[in-house]
Amino acid sequence: MMELKSLEAEHGVLGAMLKQPHLIDVLSEELSADAFAWEDNAELFRLMLELHADGQPVDVVTLNDRRSALSSGVRVMAYAAEIQSNTPSVANAKVYAKIIRERAVCRLMSAAAARINEVAHEQSGVEDKISQAQSIILGLDSSGSDGECQMIGDILSEHIEVLQQRLDRFENGIIMDGLGSGLPDLDGYTQGMKPGQMIVVAGRPAMGKTTLAMNIAADVAINQHKPVLVISLEMSKTQLMDRLLAAVGGIPLPSLKTGVCSSDNSSELAMAALRLRDAPIAVSDVPVMTMPRIRSIARRQSHRMGGLSLVVIDYLGLVEGDGNGRTEDVTAMSRQIKLLARELDCPVIVLSQLNRSCESRPDKRPVLSDLRESGAIEQDADIVMFVYRDEVYHPNTMDKGIAEILIRKNRDGEIGMVPAAFQGNRSRFLPLASHARASNVVSVNF
Repeated sequence: MMELKSLEAEHGVLGAMLKQPHLIDVLSEELSADAFAWEDNAELFRLMLELHADGQPVDVVTLNDRRSALSSGVRVMAYAAEIQSNTPSVANAKVYAKIIRERAVCRLMSAAAARINEVAHEQSGVEDKISQAQSIILGLDSSGSDGECQMIGDILSEHIEVLQQRLDRFENGIIMDGLGSGLPDLDGYTQGMKPGQMIVVAGRPAMGKTTLAMNIAADVAINQHKPVLVISLEMSKTQLMDRLLAAVGGIPLPSLKTGVCSSDNSSELAMAALRLRDAPIAVSDVPVMTMPRIRSIARRQSHRMGGLSLVVIDYLGLVEGDGNGRTEDVTAMSRQIKLLARELDCPVIVLSQLNRSCESRPDKRPVLSDLRESGAIEQDADIVMFVYRDEVYHPNTMDKGIAEILIRKNRDGEIGMVPAAFQGNRSRFLPLASHARASNVVSVNF
């Protein structure tokens, strides 16, 4: 059984730093004082870094001049001299540093196991326990020597590369730096869906929220070949598959439901099935969900698929809370969705219902205050877009078959309205060119 600490490795690193002080910069990039198992060694390491940062030479004399004794009472000069004399070579200093770092992680794993054992004995739901256990394990990834803060100059150096990437994309005619939605006009506003974003798609019933979200998911998976997770609390996987086949194949949804399409649209059905068969889309249709369970499913699926590029949650109103009042529950859920997007490093689209306020106004187009149950959704979201179809309220409208995607919040861009053709019987939105608005000319994007 491996020991979780190595006195020899710790002395090897400290001795190398004393023998060749130029190694302090090299080794301190890979190690923090917290990685040392013995506090005397950690304290001596900090003392060396302190002197080095002050531009002072580092040896047994200068260390003793800065501090004569460690907190344990051990004399600094005697302890440092003993370590230096027992270090015959500095050639393997980086190997010693790696040993220290790995043993430190192993100690954290042992502590995490003890904490998970405590969680297992707590009086709480099993899904919450699983979520806590996953958080504890994932927390080990952030236990390295990287600091929580960076100097602005260091951030600028990294950002120069980001600016160069943007320039390269521009010169190659690529304007987006995120995932496309399948609707170019919408992508013009968002510049693509970016990692860490929480994107809210909201609307009154029957406006097409789920259709829009599933169209985006299909485009990301089929056309961009990126892994997608769909968590559906409202529809079963059978219902979702009908909608996907209809959208991808351009097949009337009623024909799919009655079975007529197997003869009337056999070639379209075969094509859609072929395109969807290998699409990296995972679906969970468990009807009863909590946010800890959603996060647990997302983490597991991310591990299975080698990362996720997009998560869709349909919809927030059906996620169960802790029973603290719906407004407080939704506030907590909204924050957890944003944290999930940051944790998985991918955009998360969450669907949301609206309250009835918009229906009492002459202009029934929704605004941010119409979001149901919590202002936290508006606060946490990076993008909030509403789906509005005038024909729902006015059957004789001139805009029959046309939807408006109203971008009411866009943290990194402009707000505005994107017109799109809505083919409800085929469960899809299609790009609508501005000059074709009156004639309803569309182009298929699947």
